[in-house]
Amino acid sequence: MLLVRYILREHIAPFFTGLIFLTFILIMNKFFIVIWDIVGKGIPGGMVLSMLWLSLPSIFALTVPMAVLVAVLMAFGRLSADFETVAIGAAGKNPLTLMIPPLAISFFIAVGMIWFNNHILPDANHRLKNLTIDISRKKPGFRLQAMVLVRDFEDYDILVRDIDHKTSRIYDITINEKSTGRTILSKEGVVKSEGDIVYINLFQGEIHEIDPHDVSKYRRIEFAQHTIALSLDTAFIRKERTYRGDRELSAWALRKRIKDVLVKNPVNPSQNREIARLLVEYHKKFSIPVSCIIFILMGVPLAIKVRKGGATGGFGLSLIFFIFYYICLIGGEELGDRCIIPAWLSMWFPNIALGIFGVILCMRSR
Repeated sequence: MLLVRYILREHIAPFFTGLIFLTFILIMNKFFIVIWDIVGKGIPGGMVLSMLWLSLPSIFALTVPMAVLVAVLMAFGRLSADFETVAIGAAGKNPLTLMIPPLAISFFIAVGMIWFNNHILPDANHRLKNLTIDISRKKPGFRLQAMVLVRDFEDYDILVRDIDHKTSRIYDITINEKSTGRTILSKEGVVKSEGDIVYINLFQGEIHEIDPHDVSKYRRIEFAQHTIALSLDTAFIRKERTYRGDRELSAWALRKRIKDVLVKNPVNPSQNREIARLLVEYHKKFSIPVSCIIFILMGVPLAIKVRKGGATGGFGLSLIFFIFYYICLIGGEELGDRCIIPAWLSMWFPNIALGIFGVILCMRSR
């Protein structure tokens, strides 16, 4: 029992060190994305902090399992470097049995993270989405970015060369009206919103169009002022307010959504991208927490075999596996959403690969 407490105590400091470090890295990445997107656009600082706060649950969903990997590699790396595992083996005890206490703890962490992913995370994502919509509606120019083609509106593609987000004024505007094929050019404009309508008032511009009945005829119309009304589509806004996207649903709500989609479109469900996207999110809620157990199974024999470097080497190893797992997660999600690979495989592949690796290590360490 004394040995069990000693082993678990060795994991505490590395776990919280890894959790704080990895969370800091990801929150800073999110911070710079938020800064790039909204700072300087007249958005209150409190909203910026709220966005970062509501982003924390999605970050914790990933960093908690990774902190488990950091803890096991650093703890057993230190024990192995100090030859304590050798001493345990000399006393007639298999060092691999030392993984049983952290394995049991990782099981409870996995169960807790499954609960977290199905109760805390969906609500936080929903509130974050609503906050983003609030910002978009209060600042209609928020959707527009300099030198970025915006296709958020149903019938218009909009490109602006410069924008002042504080005053919602835009400059050097090019607008393509897809239904008519017209191209509208303007030197300056201002964006305003009233209810569910966004108005773009353009000044000093031209309208270029080809006669749809006679393509040999071309018209160029100059204007001093021209207004375009863009509907935000009340159904879209209602969807963002009350209807939840796939990342805003629990696993059980995702299963219900999948059944609803199948009722509406029973033909070729395997090729239905909406179903694939929902299934990917469903499996993600379980695969990432289960990785806590996989990391223990792999980390203990790996740390024992790679004695050189001790706790520091274990931390470096954990970062390598973190990058591998993260790349597999992002790449798998993209492939699963596109129906290129099955949804379950897209999310469970890194667990399967690292699990097989861990079993091989355990067999060789016997």
